[in-house]
Parts: sequence; C-alpha cells; structure tokens
Amino acid sequence: MEREVWARAGMVLSVLALAALIFVTPDLLGRPSPELASLPLLIIGLSKNESTLIVNVGAAVQAYRYELIRVGINGTDPGVNATYEENDTYEWHTRVPADVMFTVHTYLVDQEDNYFEYNVTARLETDAANRTVMIFTFPYERDMTPEIRRYPPEDFRWLIPRRGTL
Repeated sequence: MEREVWARAGMVLSVLALAALIFVTPDLLGRPSPELASLPLLIIGLSKNESTLIVNVGAAVQAYRYELIRVGINGTDPGVNATYEENDTYEWHTRVPADVMFTVHTYLVDQEDNYFEYNVTARLETDAANRTVMIFTFPYERDMTPEIRRYPPEDFRWLIPRRGTL
C-alpha cells in the first residue's frame, strides 16, 4: 500500500514539475540579446528572368527595427548610382540592372546605437558551360577570399559585421 502512495505522489509531483517547467522555460530561454536580434543580413539575388539583381538589407534572426539603414550603390552605369536612406524601418530593398557591375555600401544603426557597415562588389558573368554566375568581391577586406561565386537560383547572403557603437 505504501508503495502505491509513493507512486501516486511521484506522478502528482512530476505533473506539477512539468507544468512549472512549461511556465518557466520562456523566462529561462529569454529573448535574444538585442545585439543578436539586430544582426543585419545583406542578400543579393538574381531575378527569375535574369534582368535585375535584387539587393535586400534586413535583420538576419528576426524582424528588427533599425534606427537607420543607409545603402549606397555605385555602378559602371551612372544611372544606378544612388544613396538610399531609411529611418525607423525593418528592411530595405531595390533592384539593379543585371548588366551593371556595382558596389554596395551598407551602413545600419540599431536601437542600441551599434553600427554595422560593409562593402561588397557584384557582377554577372557567363561561365564556360554558358551558365550565369554572380561574382562577389570585397574591396576593403584584407582577410577575405578574393571572390565568392553563386549560381542562380542560389543567392548571396552575408552578415554585416558590427563595427562599433555611436
């Protein structure tokens, strides 16, 4: 009889412990740190008809509101040269003609006054097998590989590093 009492008490306690874990787990996991939540991602991909490259800047982990997103695009065609700036926004995107080689300069400020900055140059070529390839180089990074190649529909995704605090 005593054994049944212990077994029932164990079952009741285990149910209570599991219920407590259900309520405590979100607090244990917590919210992602603001720095991780604000980590920005640069994406450059080729449109389906291969006429434009799509440039997108936004948060890598979850939706996050940036105080400032500034993107400068400088290309071989002066018509694409522009600097775009958005305040209090979650993301930004534009399209660039596929026949233009261009450099993208990204600068973002998060809600904690951290700033993120990066430069990448993009161009299209046709390889020996007559496939379109996107080629990305990093003009101001000394420790990077000379270039990264992506074959559509794969796109280029790059985390924009934190450079400091304002």
